[in-house]
Amino acid sequence: MDALALLRDLNTTGRRTLPEQLPDTCLPKRLRAFVETNGTAKRRAYECAVLTTLRDEIKRGNVWIRGSKRFGKLDEFFLHEASWAARRQEFFRKAGLPAAPPEAATWLTTRLNAAYDRFLAALPTNTSVTFEKDGWHLSTDPAEALTPADEAGLAALRTWLRDKIPTIRLPELLIAVDNDLDWTRHFLPRGRRDTRTADEVCQVVATIMAYGCNLGPETMAQLTDRVSYEDIQRITDWYLHDEALRAALADMVNAMLALDTTQVWGDGSTSSSDGQLFLFPPRVLRRTYSHRLGDFVLEFYTFIADNYAPFYTVPIECTERDAPYVLDGLLYHESDLDPQEHYTDTHGYIELNFAAFPTFGKRFCPRIRGLHHQWLYRIDPRRDYGPLTPLVSQPKRTLHLDWITAHWDRMGQFFASFAAGQTTAAVALKRLLACGPRNHFNRAVRELGRVFKTIFILDYLTDPALRRRVRRGLLKGEQLHALARHVHYGKRGQTEGRDWQQQMSRASCLVLILATIISTGRSVRLIRCCATGTRWQRALIPPCCRTSARLAGTT
Repeated sequence: MDALALLRDLNTTGRRTLPEQLPDTCLPKRLRAFVETNGTAKRRAYECAVLTTLRDEIKRGNVWIRGSKRFGKLDEFFLHEASWAARRQEFFRKAGLPAAPPEAATWLTTRLNAAYDRFLAALPTNTSVTFEKDGWHLSTDPAEALTPADEAGLAALRTWLRDKIPTIRLPELLIAVDNDLDWTRHFLPRGRRDTRTADEVCQVVATIMAYGCNLGPETMAQLTDRVSYEDIQRITDWYLHDEALRAALADMVNAMLALDTTQVWGDGSTSSSDGQLFLFPPRVLRRTYSHRLGDFVLEFYTFIADNYAPFYTVPIECTERDAPYVLDGLLYHESDLDPQEHYTDTHGYIELNFAAFPTFGKRFCPRIRGLHHQWLYRIDPRRDYGPLTPLVSQPKRTLHLDWITAHWDRMGQFFASFAAGQTTAAVALKRLLACGPRNHFNRAVRELGRVFKTIFILDYLTDPALRRRVRRGLLKGEQLHALARHVHYGKRGQTEGRDWQQQMSRASCLVLILATIISTGRSVRLIRCCATGTRWQRALIPPCCRTSARLAGTT
């Protein structure tokens, strides 16, 4: 700060020469050599060195910017002391973690040693892991082959579904689901929700399709009858906000939980998340270049449960790491889902997530690319680790429990702030990541994450069923992306949105339509009821959209 004050004084007074006594103790040794030449300090070199050091200290959390979310004071992300004192015992009890730091050290040591015991006990019959001079290797699990009888049954089922399930227009599908769930009420004034008309419902459906299908309000108004551009824009300006979109999606997801069809797919106890890239040509501040696609793109990060229910989405920049947003979907969705096991790919993996998930009673199971390059850690150096001894005997592979116990209560206070509304998980984790390993609190959280990461890797190598669950969970996300490509077809798949709110509306409308299509098994029955007239006569439902796109229902 003394160096910054000197630079401000030089810029204010217009002086060009530096004083003889420079505040240079803050500069690292690698930069001091560039500042002085033959005993004379250079003004430009000194200014660059001070600003470079300032940047590094801001990233480490030693210096903060008042009012900033990403580079604010780290203590601002913690729950207040009085609130934490009232929540402390209940927080550790719900997470299943010991509240006292000495008990935490014993508990973590027991958990890690038990994971090593399970791995070594199953090693003689484990054909997936082999040990060589350069380390260990994990072989690929064989594909699950179907018997000829199962193949014939699957072919017969596909034929039956193709013959029995009708083709339906997307607007009729949205209206039919609304007949049962009333999800459009969230986009109308409170006084009109109980007395709404068919025209108002069609206006809401047209607005959702305008952004979910990427057609835009002007094009959608030209394709519809009795729905004008002013109607779509009015709903967009006044009612298409985050609360309404999340509430409508929660109604859809809760209804899917009650379907017998979705129970065959899963009970909602596991989930996965993955990002999907869309071309993003508008010249706005929140756009980044993807070398993978060779163009500017925007990423929709979507969460899906094992019963194919998409329950959360958020738009992010393609150059951002997905990992800080993983906890957002699990903590801030409004449905009745409560996944206990979550799967991501490598982009969603950081060691901080391994530390955060157990504090909420959940299990983090990423599929890490190059898993054999990941380090395994130990706590007890006296025990025998069998074939793993050469891998964990190095000094850097020994965990420091004293770092964890010194910040154990502070870590609970930090993670409790996520659910209490003090801050969001994505903002707090990005700030903690920016601090770097030189920050003592970051170092303690990273050590805790390494404990749970080692436990997960050992279980992943031992349990083929866990590997299948992770693979199937991520494949369900890929299937959702394939469906999203067909729905988000307008403007050749190039999404829009000049600010974050517009981008969020497009992503949420898309997920809302996807949830409606996935629950088509229920919607087909409702369409038949609507044909005879239950809540509204079919004559009152105008043809909302006269596009040539047809969506075939799937159970």
